[in-house]
Amino acid sequence: MSSHQVLLNKLEKRALNFSIWGNVFMVVIGVGFAIVSYSDAIMLDGLYSFIHLLIALLTLRVSKLVMKPSNDEYPFGYWMYEPMINLAKGLMIITLLALALFNAFASLYSGGKQVILDMAIFYAFLATLGCFISAWLVGHWGKQAHSPLALVDAKNWWVDGYISAVMLVVFIAAFVLEDSDWADWVPYFDPLMVIALVLLIVIVPLSIMRDAWNEIVGKHPGEDIEDKIRDLIDSVVSSAVHKGYRLRLVMTGRFLLVHIYFKIQADTPLDSIEALDEVREQLYQAFRKHYPFVAMDVVFTQQEKWEKISTGEQSPMALENKHD
Repeated sequence: MSSHQVLLNKLEKRALNFSIWGNVFMVVIGVGFAIVSYSDAIMLDGLYSFIHLLIALLTLRVSKLVMKPSNDEYPFGYWMYEPMINLAKGLMIITLLALALFNAFASLYSGGKQVILDMAIFYAFLATLGCFISAWLVGHWGKQAHSPLALVDAKNWWVDGYISAVMLVVFIAAFVLEDSDWADWVPYFDPLMVIALVLLIVIVPLSIMRDAWNEIVGKHPGEDIEDKIRDLIDSVVSSAVHKGYRLRLVMTGRFLLVHIYFKIQADTPLDSIEALDEVREQLYQAFRKHYPFVAMDVVFTQQEKWEKISTGEQSPMALENKHD
């Protein structure tokens, strides 16, 4: 592991540790204030933070695991654990939201719920401030570390901050209406707010699950990344020494997997192992300037069949039958 990657790992660990302790704080005050204020909305917020805490502990373990080298048991390393943990995070949040939604409708049916509003307002203010500060810090360190795990945590902190801000506004509105002609509606504010929060929150775990699933199944990472990689390849390898190349890209967590298959000219100046390795070195250094965690495989061939076999477009048996 290079010194640059060691520095990135330290930044990631700082972000994840901060997120863990931040979630511990949010769980304690969330559950505590929910019990004191009798608010299901606050309880939902506290349990949401509790799920973040559980996942953050797993995330810290996974962040160390994915940096381990491959071995006989895992010949391609542990990269897949990163999107898997994000997929699990999304599933757990979806489960919590489903339970909260059911409980909110049950509360509406039974006539709403009376909440101690001054306690609820104090909690919402404290939670909003804490979540936004945590979101900025974790996101800042996550960007510096190029860590998908920390960036997902930062996204969750932002969402939790917006949730707390909405709760603050609603609780203040309920407090103002408590002594008005609309006082009979105040008990319905809390369950209605839970329903609204579920609808707001559900977008985040769904997007996390979508992105994680795309990485697990090896979906193309996007045209913007491919265009960037092609520009880097063209800046390093002159078109005069090859007849074109095939590019395959996969993004798995923080790792970008780059496979390049060059079809080279018969009279190419790349006529030695040293020359080919020099091209690989230049490509690798060019990629790492933009993608610190990159795994690269470069193949040089003069026969199209090896490109097709390598990419799985045609089996060796089919090619042999074609030549027969």
